[in-house]
Amino acid sequence: MILVFIFLLMLSCFYLSLIEKCLPQDFFRYVMWGIILLMVVISGTRPGTSVSDFLVYEEIFYNFDSTKNQLAVESTFLWVCEFFYYHGGTIRSVIWLYALLSIPLKVYSLSRMATPQIMLLAIPIYLGNFFQLHDCEQMRVAAALAMGMYCFLLRLEGKKWTWIPFWLVAISLHHTATALILPLLITPQKAMSLRWRIGLIVLVVVGIICWIIHINPITTLPIPYIEAKMALYELAISNGEHPDILVLHPIVLLRLITLFYVLYFYDLIYEHLKCLNIVLVCEALGLFCWFGLSEMSVFAVRMSELFEVTEIILFASVIYTVKPIWLGKLYPIAFALYIFLYGCRVNQFGFAS
Repeated sequence: MILVFIFLLMLSCFYLSLIEKCLPQDFFRYVMWGIILLMVVISGTRPGTSVSDFLVYEEIFYNFDSTKNQLAVESTFLWVCEFFYYHGGTIRSVIWLYALLSIPLKVYSLSRMATPQIMLLAIPIYLGNFFQLHDCEQMRVAAALAMGMYCFLLRLEGKKWTWIPFWLVAISLHHTATALILPLLITPQKAMSLRWRIGLIVLVVVGIICWIIHINPITTLPIPYIEAKMALYELAISNGEHPDILVLHPIVLLRLITLFYVLYFYDLIYEHLKCLNIVLVCEALGLFCWFGLSEMSVFAVRMSELFEVTEIILFASVIYTVKPIWLGKLYPIAFALYIFLYGCRVNQFGFAS
């Protein structure tokens, strides 16, 4: 049932995108608030399935004080679980809280970064994959990413260093958010030079070379915290919890092609989309992580997903390179439908059961 609601919401966004020129100027604001409300309700009422993180979070909720959970889970989540546990709540209370905190902030940040045209196409792509993955599954990551998106917005608006407290909050919500410091520090404020764009291509190519010659760059870092996390991931892999990934997956190839396409038409797209720099940097970092860290599948997946959430804007930005513009909208619509239907076919999150 949850997939039916998500699909109907996607179709609604597609329809509004195709008729957006006929809509009142203030209509977009109400659409976004309606989408936020529906997403929060879907996330809060999501079913707990055997292939989802629901059962894992439920175990943490009732055992927040165990040594294992205190070592593996961020303190903020344990504190929230402890609060609701002693005040008559359940894991569902925690899910509602995280949904109410993360979804509105994430959609608000993205809507400020992109145009209404882009958002009406980006939201269906988000619903087709990352919404199910994060807001309906990995709620700690979802909350961390919401803070990360707000950091990107502050960075884009030129508010120097004001994003640091929010980045620190993101880290406290999920450890992988530490990596968000990279695009926040290195993304240029002005239009990218040709040298910058070539550098992003080289970054992706280096990741592909690491995959081909079987080198994992992260394992070479002598940082105790990273080493501890790597040890946990290695233990999980040895127990068969994280099987190998299909590195050259069709979705990954589409991401590669779209990244190179947008880089080629950078000057044209940047005129309409000033957040393009941080989107491109995040996508290049995500693809580097996917290929370069593929020797340790769980790390490759977690890190690439952290960066590639901005791809919802990347795919939608293609519309500015095609005329008439409605024709360009067919590509992000097709991609959104493809990732949604693929997730349904493989029952990725257990919602199709």
